Amino acid sequence: MRKSIFITGGASGIGGASAALFLERGWNVGVYDLNRTALVDGLTGEYGAGRFAYHGGDTRSAEALKAAAEETAEALGGLGAVFACAGVHHSDTLMDVSEDELRRVMEINIMGTFNTLRACIPLILKSGGGAVVINASDQSLIGKPHSFAYGLTKGALGQMTKSLALDLAGKGVRVNAICPGTIRTPMVDAIFARCAASGAGSEAELWAEEASLFPLGRVGEASEVARLVYFLASEESSFCTGGLYTIDGGLTAG
Repeated sequence: MRKSIFITGGASGIGGASAALFLERGWNVGVYDLNRTALVDGLTGEYGAGRFAYHGGDTRSAEALKAAAEETAEALGGLGAVFACAGVHHSDTLMDVSEDELRRVMEINIMGTFNTLRACIPLILKSGGGAVVINASDQSLIGKPHSFAYGLTKGALGQMTKSLALDLAGKGVRVNAICPGTIRTPMVDAIFARCAASGAGSEAELWAEEASLFPLGRVGEASEVARLVYFLASEESSFCTGGLYTIDGGLTAG
């Protein structure tokens, strides 16, 4: 298995923490993200050509994604794994979500993942096999209020993981999904900031309330999730495929 991975949404949050961890552990990493962040600049400066490649783009563009994945595989000497991490969150119910917003969430979370896998799996097969990791959610397993569109898409990603694992099991490619609970990332920071601005309480109060929902008494950190991503992408999980792996501080256990 080639120690090279392509990560969508890899410029920050869980994707960014994963990119940094894989590089630290000797892998070559390609990142595809709409935003070039300070993290990307830092990784580029530290690891440079042959170890790290960044491409700016939207996962909704199948053509751009395919081109970036192919260029990354060529630059890094093949592709052994993909982490489909890019996604968006939206708070809504069936009755208040607009058709345009529902379509946007589905296009990014479902079609963006579809485009990522369609671009990367042929490259992984060409390199002799490897692993697929999908960023699903605790909402692949449970429902939550005011989360109609997001929960719908994350449920779909859980099913995508299982179906794809069966299709690829005989071809040397393992497929698994991570199912995080609330993780402290820029995306979640923005959600809490919007809630605070709407009068729901201070950001500190909202974070404390969220932490109280978890049996471990806190939310997770992106670096903790990155270690699970590494396990599932590497040969350390050689007998694991088709799994939905919770990393949620015990939230879904009750």
